[in-house]
Amino acid sequence: MQKFRYNFLFVIGLVLIFGTAATVWSQGKRQKNMGILSVKTSPEAYPVRVDGEVLGMSGVGTGAEFYLAPGRHVVEVQGTNGQTFSKEIDFVKNRRNCICLKVVDTTTARECPYNISVEGPEEFVEGKAITFTTRNLGANPEIPVNYKWTVSNGTIISGQSTSSITVDTNGAGDRPITAYLDVTDDIPGSTCQQKNEATSNPTPKQTPPQSYQCDVFESKTQDDNKARFDNCVLQYNSAPNSQLYIVFYQGTAKRSLTVDRLKRLTLDYFVKTRGIDPSQIVVTEGGSRPRTMVEIWIVPPGAQPPPLGR
Repeated sequence: MQKFRYNFLFVIGLVLIFGTAATVWSQGKRQKNMGILSVKTSPEAYPVRVDGEVLGMSGVGTGAEFYLAPGRHVVEVQGTNGQTFSKEIDFVKNRRNCICLKVVDTTTARECPYNISVEGPEEFVEGKAITFTTRNLGANPEIPVNYKWTVSNGTIISGQSTSSITVDTNGAGDRPITAYLDVTDDIPGSTCQQKNEATSNPTPKQTPPQSYQCDVFESKTQDDNKARFDNCVLQYNSAPNSQLYIVFYQGTAKRSLTVDRLKRLTLDYFVKTRGIDPSQIVVTEGGSRPRTMVEIWIVPPGAQPPPLGR
């Protein structure tokens, strides 16, 4: 008698597999000139297939017997959770072949010992290195883990395989940088794997302050001028620490107001009437026009002075 004895350790969620094509078989009364298959399993009975055809259930304690035509057959025992034991066996008439299977569940449920978070700066300035780090928020923060980092932009310059990396941002441009972390532990066969990521966006580029023209008009009467001046004073007051540039253009037509007198009247109004600090006022002449003109610019801190005389 040929006897096959197996002890299998099955992990929950795996399977015992068996199966392919069928031939003549019977169970129960012994058949002449047939090979004998005896299948015993513990702790319970499982389906038995031969050449892909289910013959019956295995025995528990005592093997269940099946009679097969001589020749090679694929014998399968279907275990729990889809697991299968499979073996090709040569059967000879009147010879017994025994299969004994013991299914032992060695899996114990365990909570993943780590819970990984990834952190990085919200923004970065191109050319300045940034750092991404990870923290273990799980129940066992001291457990050894394997770190694998990748980045979508930039270059990792240090820290690969550790809990913190430094990334070179040169060439990143206006694209965000995302750091991806793939973490596993040191337990062989562990299914405890986690992935996480963090993204840093480029700092919006600051638009340099610009000078802007508040008004440009023909000077006709001082009362008309004052109304135009008041509008610019309101805008100036809403831009702290700015300067006022007042440009005068001498009119060439007859009866045009003279620029010298107009400058005195304008400064008196801005300084004495509207209370503007004279050190914040720049007065200049821009050449001649057909009519006497006044041009007023507001120049915020850091802005370039206006293009005058155009």
